[in-house]
Amino acid sequence: MRARALSTPQTRYVTNMLKARLVLLTSFFVLLLLLPPQPQAKSGPQETVRVAYRAFGQYMHRLPDGSYRGLLVEYMEAVARKAHLQLEPVDGGNWAHCLRLLEQGEADILPGVFYTPQRAQKMLFPALPMGNAFVTLSVRADDPRYDHARPAAFNGMRVGVVLQSKATEHFKNFYQAQNLSTTVVPFLSTAAMLTALRQGTVDGAAVAYLGENMPFKPVVRLAAEPFYLALSPRKAYLLADINAAQREMARDAADHSLELLQKKTVALPRHNDFTAEEEDFIKHGRPITVAYGPDAPPLQYQDAQTGAFTGIVRNIFTQLEQNCGLRFHYVPMPLPRAVELAEKNEIDVLACLTGDFLQDKSLNLRTSRPYLRSVSVRLSRGDIRATDEARVALQEGLLLSAQAAAALPGRNIVQHQSLRACLDDLTGNRVDAVYTNLHMARALLAEPPYAGLRVEVQPHLLSNLRMGVAPQADSRIFSILDKCLQALPPTDIDGPVLANLPATGKVSLPEFIRQHPVGTMGGTVAVFGLVVALLACALAIKSGSKRRIENLLYRDVLTGMPNLEKFREDSTQLLKTGQDRYALLMGDICQFKAINDQLGFSRGDEVLRAYSAILQGRVSSAERCARVSSDIFVLLLRYTGWEQLSARMGQIESALDSWRRSQELPYKICTVYGAYEVLADEDKDVQRMLDLANYARHEAKRTPNTRLMRYDEQMRQEALLHQELNSRLETALSNGELTPWFQAKVDMRTGSIIGAEALVRWNHPTRGLLMPGSFIPLFERNGLVTSIDLYVFEEVCKALRSWQLRNLPTHIISCNFSQLHFDRKDFPQQLAEIAARYDVPHALLEVEITESAIMKNPEAAWMQIIQLKQMGFKTAIDDFGTGYSSLGLVQMLNTDVIKVDRSFVQRDLPGQRAQVVLGNIIRMALELDMAVICEGVETAEQAAILMRLGCFKAQGFFYAKPEPERDFEARLALQPF
Repeated sequence: MRARALSTPQTRYVTNMLKARLVLLTSFFVLLLLLPPQPQAKSGPQETVRVAYRAFGQYMHRLPDGSYRGLLVEYMEAVARKAHLQLEPVDGGNWAHCLRLLEQGEADILPGVFYTPQRAQKMLFPALPMGNAFVTLSVRADDPRYDHARPAAFNGMRVGVVLQSKATEHFKNFYQAQNLSTTVVPFLSTAAMLTALRQGTVDGAAVAYLGENMPFKPVVRLAAEPFYLALSPRKAYLLADINAAQREMARDAADHSLELLQKKTVALPRHNDFTAEEEDFIKHGRPITVAYGPDAPPLQYQDAQTGAFTGIVRNIFTQLEQNCGLRFHYVPMPLPRAVELAEKNEIDVLACLTGDFLQDKSLNLRTSRPYLRSVSVRLSRGDIRATDEARVALQEGLLLSAQAAAALPGRNIVQHQSLRACLDDLTGNRVDAVYTNLHMARALLAEPPYAGLRVEVQPHLLSNLRMGVAPQADSRIFSILDKCLQALPPTDIDGPVLANLPATGKVSLPEFIRQHPVGTMGGTVAVFGLVVALLACALAIKSGSKRRIENLLYRDVLTGMPNLEKFREDSTQLLKTGQDRYALLMGDICQFKAINDQLGFSRGDEVLRAYSAILQGRVSSAERCARVSSDIFVLLLRYTGWEQLSARMGQIESALDSWRRSQELPYKICTVYGAYEVLADEDKDVQRMLDLANYARHEAKRTPNTRLMRYDEQMRQEALLHQELNSRLETALSNGELTPWFQAKVDMRTGSIIGAEALVRWNHPTRGLLMPGSFIPLFERNGLVTSIDLYVFEEVCKALRSWQLRNLPTHIISCNFSQLHFDRKDFPQQLAEIAARYDVPHALLEVEITESAIMKNPEAAWMQIIQLKQMGFKTAIDDFGTGYSSLGLVQMLNTDVIKVDRSFVQRDLPGQRAQVVLGNIIRMALELDMAVICEGVETAEQAAILMRLGCFKAQGFFYAKPEPERDFEARLALQPF
């Protein structure tokens, strides 16, 4: 009876349901095994990299809180996720400072960099670019003289360019091709060039167009130039991971945000301005016959089912039809045949040429401006380097292929009609590499047989997509197409690019089984064992996952310490509920960079782990500590007084040094901390406290022999001022708020003026007149002082020219320059160019650099001073006597002037010993044919002593205070010629 009961309909139904569920579960795990393996997250701790951000139009912009957002910031975050990197933003301010941070090792990555061979010697470029930017010739928005439709108007134009920039290269190509007569005015920085454009010193500027908020009007689009993230050579070991991350992003066709960025260029204003003849052709002319390549997807190809012209290029022609009213008739044919028919005037236009300008010209065609720039790439299996390749496959009929063949002497070149055939040769080990452009490669790289190929950018192989117009075709066809392409906004290009991206690589089950037969059979056999194992481990995995997630969210992987997020949460809770007084501290290890550079990163990691253990061992349960990033740590400690806190931090540092000695490390390891005392009644905003402690840390690092510094109200006011001044500098330079004041230099024997020193003042709209001491140190630290120095120098040149034209007496004017200028080889040439704009003799301009600045890089200063003297400029050592190698400097640097520091005159001069020293300096300088000027002369007694010692030239309040240009002019007017 019991057995019969099992065969009832109800029990059979239950049994069948259980069997069905077992089959369903088994099928699920079979499919799970057959799915393509997912990329695994890179194991181990995340590498921290410092990224220098700056304002880069609509690509990167600075928020009021000091952080940066924009497409390139999002792109960097995507790269970091895929390359397992931790980004540490660095506020670079401007391009020059960012570049200096990268070159000096204070930043690891600089996004938004145009490739040049010179830069490639100083930094590393990944295989793929981040995006593109239009290089334009731009003029002031209110300047009606120039328009792309009237090229002749550009004759006689003064155009500013930045030395060694890609924009300079493109502008030279433009005016040479157009046979224009223009004056090129080179600048050291973009900021200086745009300031000159605002002030009317130049008529236009060759500059990347970075968005509609740019206060200039682009009149010519010169090129679309790709830009990259640049990597410091010190982080060369990260290049492979970054390349892999970018390749993965490039292949991920489903992620349209990154795809858009890959092709994105900021839109230019739309304008056509057709002539009456061109309008007549558009309205009444015949359709234009266009030849296109039938097998070059996704750029151009013939649809296999409909026979229609398809691809990115076809969609761009559709945009031209809609925007300009043109009509086209499309004919498929290989490029050699199309060129032949164009020469016979049987077709009008070739849709897509993929070579450079000169190569296109060799076809006897009139070629348009580039409408799309495709990255040229080398595809390989990864097992053979470019220098070792012997066999190369190229696609027939492409100018890029001809260019690649010419650039690869000694290779065995195999040509195929399609790129697919080339890649089949590559995957079949019949060739070592394939050269093509990225657009065409992308269509096939998403397919499984080719997905694992290595992609390397070839910057020496250009791949500009242009249209070719037959030599005998109606001339209006070329001019109309050129204007249409000039006005075609990138949004009309992005659409075709995105529409023709390959679909996300989905592999059907039969296709997967065909590609992986062994794996399929093995997976089927193993599936039942896997089911049992999965069921047994499910509970352990679930509980372990929670712990792993918590560790990932709240623990620093390298040290095991809490991370910043955990510190914020715990500290907020502790401050709200605790009764004790607290101090929040942020600090870093002073010698950490030297340890990493000279002893290796593994040794640096040991230091971090040891210091973390020391901190955690000395922090009570009622206190908190965490590692923020790199060598930066934060602490929340109970506070009973400043002396007790200082003593406690000293004990922690002593413990670290004891560990250092036990490890026989050669460096004495010190730390520096900024501290913020938490007030009992204040809002417990931990992030604000972190910011204030961090500011105190920076102040401590700038203060010699300081290990711990407390944040106070004076710091807060100074921080607010610095933040305001930093954000306003560019506006201040544009509005002329910074002006030179002049302090006369005199001959003490007669009181007559022999020259002057230009000293900068800031006429701030709300804070009044600011002295240089309140803002120059800030801009020295962030590198923007170079813009101020050059601005003041140019204002001095303007003043000298004005005095010459008005027949006022002219004397040598000296200008102060930061040591940062002397690290740049083109500094003397930059000064010469500025002086030439105003026709000021170099002999009237004196370059001052302080003795302490020279000592930072004496050899570089020596070379620059030699060049300056060869160009006819005067040179001077300022603040002489404040350094430690003054006599050595005099011997090495043959400057024209020594300016004795005011401390000799105001503090030491009454003493006999000081007079002996100063007298010897004066005699030595005079014997070396160097003039001596004593600064800080404020009394008749000081002047008398100096003249008795043989110094007759002075500068100081006794003779004249610094005064505005108008007052100094009045003083000059009283002087005889």
